Amino acid sequence: MTTASPPSLTLPTPASSAASTTPVAAVELPAPFVVPVPAPPNQAQIAKRVSKAKDDAIAMRKHLWPDVDDDQLWLLSDKKKKGFSSMPRTLPILMNMITDASKQVGSKSVPAGRTYLVLWCRVFGEGLVKIENEMTAASEAGYVGERSVSTWREHLRVLKELGFIDYRPGSAGPMQYILLLNPYTIAKQLREKGWVGANQYTGLFQRAIEIGAGPDLTD
Repeated sequence: MTTASPPSLTLPTPASSAASTTPVAAVELPAPFVVPVPAPPNQAQIAKRVSKAKDDAIAMRKHLWPDVDDDQLWLLSDKKKKGFSSMPRTLPILMNMITDASKQVGSKSVPAGRTYLVLWCRVFGEGLVKIENEMTAASEAGYVGERSVSTWREHLRVLKELGFIDYRPGSAGPMQYILLLNPYTIAKQLREKGWVGANQYTGLFQRAIEIGAGPDLTD
């Protein structure tokens, strides 16, 4: 008697095995989002911006003060007016920066920014200031009394230690010839040393961009 073999069973292929043989389409990921950085304005754009600001200021001035003539104002465009000085528009910020950073080169904070203002009011655009009378210069900075000259010299020393100026002696004193260095270059160096706060430097940077001096802080 012949015994029949049991029927063979065919087991279903697991879903995971079937899936492993199916090619998976490549998924294209989106490119990372990059915030565009605007290019700094060129000289033509800066000149156009300054011209527009001037025209707007004149229009607003005549609207608010229609009875005030140009002769009653101190206008750079008036060739009859003399005694102008060319200085950074960021000077108020730089003066505060000097006062705050001065404690890094001394035992306390000193208002050497006032001395810095006097130097910029005396320079003629070539970067060199000649001090013939230290007492007169000291009084312009607000230093009076017996220690006026010594205070003037001490604040010049602070400015030199911070890097804003250099000086050489002359017949009128040990600091007669004073060289004004690029304040933006010095501000960057002070920031790198950690002598200038982030918010203060950001304020300087923002103002510099507004007046077209941004490249001095970015180059």
